[in-house]
This record gives sequence, structure tokens and C-alpha cells, in this order.
Amino acid sequence: MGHDVEAWTGSIMAQMPKGILWQRAPDSDLYKYAQGYAPRLVQAEDNANNLLLEMRPETLYQTLAEWEEYLGLPECVAEPNSNFEYRRFAVIEKYRRKGGLQSWNIQKLAEDLGFTVEVDETFPHHCLRSCTYPLWEQKYRYILRVTVYGIPGAYMTCLDNVLTPLLTSDAGVLECTLNRYKLGGLYYEFYYANE
Repeated sequence: MGHDVEAWTGSIMAQMPKGILWQRAPDSDLYKYAQGYAPRLVQAEDNANNLLLEMRPETLYQTLAEWEEYLGLPECVAEPNSNFEYRRFAVIEKYRRKGGLQSWNIQKLAEDLGFTVEVDETFPHHCLRSCTYPLWEQKYRYILRVTVYGIPGAYMTCLDNVLTPLLTSDAGVLECTLNRYKLGGLYYEFYYANE
């Protein structure tokens, strides 16, 4: 609840000494002097109230650059002028990140960044699995399949023109971020589905 100019003027005048030289009438020069300082205090109080919103990454607006510097962001940038909402998602995700690199946690990491993904872990066949379980090669034991939804045409095809990027910027950010936090010896295969 912010105070208005009149309230701040009254507060300043209450701090002045009492005496015949310190006239408190609204038409006196001292009152007008105090009234000139009051808008600065109103602005300072409004800025302090707005600063409360900057304490949480979900509601920040003015201090995004400071949050990014504090968290070491951006980690993976595809374009120099990234979207404000994407940058805020990255700050929120890294600030709230908890440990673990299980497939469900990798999926949550991607969803926190604003992507819809499904992470599948493939295990080799053994005698305790059902007969219908696929026979994956041993190399797939160390590969996670990441199916990404909602990014159509992520990769360039032979039908595209030469100005089409090899990988779209959104897909590049996702791949870079996930590869940055993978376990040693694990690899990702990215598949882009059309929903």
C-alpha cells in the first residue's frame, strides 16, 4: 500500500523542528519545499513494492539479467535475442532444479523449459523379460530415446531450400541443454514427432 504525495509531505513536515521559524502552513515555503520532495519518496516506495516481485523468478521482470548472471545463464542460446518468456522459463527451471538424471527427471527438465517430450530407456533382452519384449542391441543400453512433440520440421530435409537452418533454434536449445546435463556414458537419440 503506497502513500500519496500528501501523506509523504505530512511525514516530512512532522520531522521538522518546532518553532517560529518553521512555519507549517500549507502556503509556506517550507511546506512547498517538503511537497517537492514527496514525489521522490512516492517513487521510491513504488520501486520498493515492485522489487518484492523480483525476489521470485516466477514474477521477475526488471532483474532478469541479474538472475541470469547469478545462475550462469544462458547455457545454450540459439539466437542472440531470445524470447523474454523463454529466458524466464530457463531461470525458473535452473533455480528450482533438483538433482537426478533418471528418465523421468530428464523429461521434467525439458518440460520446465517449455518443451513436451517423452523419454524412453531401452534395456537389453534377458531371460526374465516376456517373449514380446524387443531384442535391442547392447549399444541401446546406453542410449535414451527422447521424443519431442510440438516442433515440426526441426531438422532440415533435402526438400528445403539452402536458407533453412540445419536444426531449428528451439530444437538446438533443447538438445544442447539435455546434452549438457547427461550422465557420462549415456547418449540421446532425438526424435521429432508431429503430435
